[in-house]
Amino acid sequence: MSSGKTCYDIDPAGDVLCTYTGDGQKEPFLATKTVVPTAKALLYAFLPAGYPHTVTTDYLPYQTYDSLQAFASSITSLLASRAVLEGLGVGSSEASPTGALILKITGDTISRIATILFAHRMGQAIEPECKFYRFLADIFNDAAQFLDLLTPALPYLPKLGVIVSAGVLRSLCGVAANASKASLSAHFAVTGNLAELNAKEASQETVVSLLGMLVGSLVVRLVEDKHKVWGLMIILAGCHLAMNYRAVRAVRMTSLNRQRATIVFREWLESGTVLNPAQVSQRESILMNGRGELSSKTGDYTGFCDFATYGELKGWNPRGYHKYDLETKTYFMGIWHRGGYFYMKIALKEAVKSPLAAWFDAVNHAYHFGSAFKDGLESHYESEKPLGYVDEEQKESIFAALGAAGWDLEANALETRLPVRVRVGDKKGTPEKEGLLRHPGHQESKHD
Repeated sequence: MSSGKTCYDIDPAGDVLCTYTGDGQKEPFLATKTVVPTAKALLYAFLPAGYPHTVTTDYLPYQTYDSLQAFASSITSLLASRAVLEGLGVGSSEASPTGALILKITGDTISRIATILFAHRMGQAIEPECKFYRFLADIFNDAAQFLDLLTPALPYLPKLGVIVSAGVLRSLCGVAANASKASLSAHFAVTGNLAELNAKEASQETVVSLLGMLVGSLVVRLVEDKHKVWGLMIILAGCHLAMNYRAVRAVRMTSLNRQRATIVFREWLESGTVLNPAQVSQRESILMNGRGELSSKTGDYTGFCDFATYGELKGWNPRGYHKYDLETKTYFMGIWHRGGYFYMKIALKEAVKSPLAAWFDAVNHAYHFGSAFKDGLESHYESEKPLGYVDEEQKESIFAALGAAGWDLEANALETRLPVRVRVGDKKGTPEKEGLLRHPGHQESKHD
């Protein structure tokens, strides 16, 4: 170190941790640590190292509301637990320990089976729709707690049904909450600090749960009247769900699931503007529109789109619907229409990694559905370049703009089931040579 030169240790945020002066030869080497205020040091114990530069900007709002909802949930869980203990016979000389044990075993057994079934059936859908499932988990939890309140007043068999139902709801809550939290944590961690972020979240939950238990213990002692308990539960559950809703509403996911992709593509079709994740987060619905709902420009035609196998696309023939089959070099599409409603199914061809372009076409078809009917659907889809046609070069420019706006185009959040592709050719893996087919090709069949 040269004479008179000062060096610093800094953290990722640029804050000075320690100041070094002197070279140890001509001048004494001195190290002066930066004094951190106690309150700030205590706060940093519960935040990821390098905060706020090591997490996304929506981390703090989410964690704030998440902590508030956890506090309310801690109190309601104590009230519900007391009701369950009363229902199992605690404090009653007439209660049978064996009967209580059978109730407990039956409830736990069925809830574990429900956990396995729900994880198998919905596991792949949770990550693309993590905001929906994070909120849904707490709806399940609150519903289970309200069922718990019923147990003291019920005879044995109805009580068994209520305990089993509450256990199933808690199992669904556990699967949905744990999986969605993992997805949200991966979103928040921007520097590969996922493990530390989860550890700090566990610390936050521990403190909040302790505070909730302390307050809840006081509430349980003071509130014993059944009517007051129900009233308090309704208020606390309302606060719990409101805080949870605000928490997931604050999250700005950068993956394009069905709803977010539809919002982005519709805006581009209407105004030529590419929305960023922050703008889309204010428009997307938490509980609705995650199924793949689409609509025409005027709103006269509504429906939904889903990904399917080739067999599902060709074999699904609902009575009374007109069917139109389209094919491009990357996918097969079926459109079923009756009155003001339509269905779309997409079967992607082999070697297609991202379904984003196919979803854009689906949104585009739905957007121009009204115009297509004015032309006649048959002539509209047989046209070389129907109204609203967007060529591959335009799509590439749109996707480049999406990446520049902050969207993660590598994440496949559109397919909520096991991705299935269609191999055209022999089964050994010689797909049909890629040739740009007329866009869109057309084959029509009607089912009356």
